[in-house]
Amino acid sequence: MKNILLLFVFALFVTQTQAQKYNEKFVKAMEKALTGMDSLSTAEQWQERSNNFERIAQKEPGQWLPAYYVAFSQIMVFNMEKDQSKYEPIINKVDKFVMVADSLMPDNSEIWVLKNMAATLHVRQNPMVNGQKFGPLGGMALEKAKKLNPENPRAYMQEGLSLLFTPPQWGGDKVKAGIILEKALEKFKAFKPETTIHPNWGEKATEMFLEMAKK
Repeated sequence: MKNILLLFVFALFVTQTQAQKYNEKFVKAMEKALTGMDSLSTAEQWQERSNNFERIAQKEPGQWLPAYYVAFSQIMVFNMEKDQSKYEPIINKVDKFVMVADSLMPDNSEIWVLKNMAATLHVRQNPMVNGQKFGPLGGMALEKAKKLNPENPRAYMQEGLSLLFTPPQWGGDKVKAGIILEKALEKFKAFKPETTIHPNWGEKATEMFLEMAKK
């Protein structure tokens, strides 16, 4: 009976702590900003969404999730931006907000996935100059992400993408990419985000990339 009472008290403490950590106003603002992200298709749309998360980050400087989504949104801006002269300031902003998120929530698997994605942007910006430094850093980031949470599907998704889009002479392998992307999909099916505002993206994209790997 005593043990049951202690467990109840502990559960109540955790619930109260979570409520304090993610107050209702903050959660609603984040849920609104996250709505419709799957349908964003231009650099301008992603930049606008990034601005929304940055405003939330300014109001909630102690929360890591707004900074995480600013960095993620900027990565998507980079992916869709055709003007290469804009790459450097985008990457600088990604690096800045990844560092902010990491300082607020150290040793978080999702943030280490972002570190991998940030390193990949550096390589894509200038493969010959940045590849030797940021390629290994990106790989190390994924290994850290998987170690911190072996069930994080986004870590395996990014590993598969690296193999899929890296030239064979530099270690790319479509067959291995397909195997890892299939593993990522299995983990997506079982994955449950901590809350409605925690990272939960990537499953549809993984399905698309898996089809590419099979061709």
